[in-house]
Amino acid sequence: MAQESPEARFLQELTTGEPKVQCCQGCGKCFYFPRIQCPHCRSHDYQWVPMNRGGTVYSYSTLFGAQGSEPYNVVLVDMDDGFRLMSTCPGETMDMGWIGARVQARVDFDAQPPRLVVGKAA
Repeated sequence: MAQESPEARFLQELTTGEPKVQCCQGCGKCFYFPRIQCPHCRSHDYQWVPMNRGGTVYSYSTLFGAQGSEPYNVVLVDMDDGFRLMSTCPGETMDMGWIGARVQARVDFDAQPPRLVVGKAA
C-alpha cells in the first residue's frame, strides 16, 4: 500500500478552510512543513490536528521583483503550535514595528493552490 503524501494531505486540508498540521505521537511536537517523519525525534507516527492559527512575527524581509512590479514581503512567524511558518502578509508594508506583533494565519483561496498567509491579529 502506498503511503499518503503529507504535502497532498496538507493541501487537501487547506481547501476546507481549516488547516491541519502534523503532531508527532512520539514526542508530542507539532511540525510544519509537511513531511513523512517528525523533524524532532524522527518518528513516523503522527496525526493531523487542527492548526492553532495564532503566532508572533519573528522576522520579515521586503523583496523587490522586476522593475515596475510591486514589492512584497516574506515573514517568519513563530506559531503558537511550536513551529516557525514562512509566509507572506499580503497588502501590508512592513516595518520594525511588526517584529513581535501578534498575527493570525488564514487560507488564501485566491492563490492556486491555496496557501497560508498571515495578517495582524484582531
